[in-house]
Amino acid sequence: MNALKPAASPAATPEHAPGLLRHDAILLATAPIVLALGRLILVPFDDQQWNRMLGDMAANHSRNAIGWSLTLIAAALLTAAGLALVRLVPDRPRLTVPALIGVALGWTGTAAIASGGLVMGDMADSPEREAMVAALTNFNEGNGNTIFFLVLAGVVGNILLAVALARSGIASRGTAVLLGLGAVVSLIRAPGPVKAIAVTGAALLMGAHLLILRNLSDRGPQ
Repeated sequence: MNALKPAASPAATPEHAPGLLRHDAILLATAPIVLALGRLILVPFDDQQWNRMLGDMAANHSRNAIGWSLTLIAAALLTAAGLALVRLVPDRPRLTVPALIGVALGWTGTAAIASGGLVMGDMADSPEREAMVAALTNFNEGNGNTIFFLVLAGVVGNILLAVALARSGIASRGTAVLLGLGAVVSLIRAPGPVKAIAVTGAALLMGAHLLILRNLSDRGPQ
């Protein structure tokens, strides 16, 4: 009599994990695009040249408002997209719990920066330029550090998320590096002043998201 063969594991490599819902896939595909468009349009921060920055915002009021509004929307979309990626990782709470918290805090920091860009755009039309520059300088050296710590938490959270995705087999190591690098650049360069770097971060993030979606598509339904 033939020996009974042990039942095969449902998914040993990569680990069994729930798939993405359709709206999650749409978020992953579109959020970095919205971020890249916002970065292209807005007038970036420049804490070394506040006066010139305000002048550029005043001269490009509508473009600046649209750009920072898109960045604000993108921050909300990227929060939801990041949480969807966290849900993909099975049974790794030591990575996923701090990753979830960090991702949420980091994109909240980006949303705060975007809100500041909108406020500064409206302030730029005021004739009290010296007072505005003084206020921006004081904020940047004082209470603005709260936003910096939010962004720092986002950097840590997104790196942990990339590690968790790689260890679970949901993303290759290359894709995980791309995801972490894109998120870190997008978070740290959120204010500016070099627009090309900020746009590059969004492009890296977009590439990582698309590669993850392709990998999940190749694996089929879980």
